Amino acid sequence: MINPEFKRNLWLQFSLHRLIAMPAILGLVFFTISLANDNWPGGVPLDSVALVLFGGIVCLWGTRNASNAVIEEIRDKTWDQQRMSALDPWTMTWGKLFGATAFNWYGGLLCLLVFAIAALMREHSMPLSSGLTLAALGILMHAATIALNLHLMRSDIRAVQRGGIAWAVVLIAVMFAPPFRSVTDASVSWWDQPFAYSSFLLASAAFFAAVAVFAAWRSMNSALQITTAPWAWPLACCLLAAYVGGFSGGAGLLWIGLLFALAMTYAALFTEENDIALWQRVVARAKAGNWHGLFQNLPIWPTTLLLSFCLALLLQFSSAQELPFKLQITAAGLSFLAPALALLLLRDCCVYLFFAFSGKSKRVGATTILYLALINGLLPFLSNMMDLKALAIFFMPLHIGNGWQMLGIAVLHAALALALLGWRWRRQALKDDLPQPA
Repeated sequence: MINPEFKRNLWLQFSLHRLIAMPAILGLVFFTISLANDNWPGGVPLDSVALVLFGGIVCLWGTRNASNAVIEEIRDKTWDQQRMSALDPWTMTWGKLFGATAFNWYGGLLCLLVFAIAALMREHSMPLSSGLTLAALGILMHAATIALNLHLMRSDIRAVQRGGIAWAVVLIAVMFAPPFRSVTDASVSWWDQPFAYSSFLLASAAFFAAVAVFAAWRSMNSALQITTAPWAWPLACCLLAAYVGGFSGGAGLLWIGLLFALAMTYAALFTEENDIALWQRVVARAKAGNWHGLFQNLPIWPTTLLLSFCLALLLQFSSAQELPFKLQITAAGLSFLAPALALLLLRDCCVYLFFAFSGKSKRVGATTILYLALINGLLPFLSNMMDLKALAIFFMPLHIGNGWQMLGIAVLHAALALALLGWRWRRQALKDDLPQPA
């Protein structure tokens, strides 16, 4: 039996007019380009035009439609009906992923067909793997958009209602997408092994597309309130570190993993639900010894927070202290930089939870960013301007040369943040225990 969600999206996407209009308009465009190339030699190659049209139809327009697959459910207030349906998360995921973008793939496949024919006919054409790479990029962008919208829907539904993050996915793809080279002998060194550029690009796009589809499925599980253990988030961090670290042959791999763990902890912390009721459930299950229930209710950001401490300890006791980038720091400071970064990450997480547990602020993320900017930026700068070097080092200890002093100040920051968070927790728990007025 065909997927009901996929079938519903097909009915919404296709009509007789659209079925005819798409090939007719594309055919007219390609015919015009061919005529122009015949009359004016040295014009735009037809295979390049086909790839550009594919990128516009599938990667840009398709990403918008993939985003609307979630946004329209929220706007039309039909998402609760979707959650009550008998469809499992995987059925719902691929039904939206390929159903909401079916019309875009209809046009995109026509472009790929023209691209393949033109590439075979031309002597110096772009490789056929370029078309497959762009197709994998389209799946990557669609799945990432759905995953991020489903994730944001749980913490800040207004971000989804205002149009989602399709524009952000497109912007990131444009900024970081590598060029489609036509040089056949170009190669890439990855983990000290040479790979053909086009083949490596195709394999990378296919890998990240698979990761994005998996992320969309995991986000759909959470959106449908199906509890899962948060093991996928730290695994994604390790996979990203291994992929990026391969370009340096493994040099600085632990540092790359630590930086990814820091970034992913911040990203998840500011986009997840972190109210006190959630953490009361987590603590209650910990006290009862229900570890399975604890991990099912745990947000994903503590997993990469723990991973950052593990990587920091490995760096602390490892002889491989080489940084993957240039940084002006002494050897003594470098030896304690990793644990100091992990401790300051713990401090920032506690600051965020301090405001989240108040139950009053609706802009916890903005408030946290404001205070962290004061602590890490304005106050050290002001102290330096007033020639108070010791106070500047206290607010921002990462730039000092004494490793033990840097680590000690970072420990003090984390301890103060934990103490404030504990005070907030006890005060909120006392408020919850007070009898409510009749």
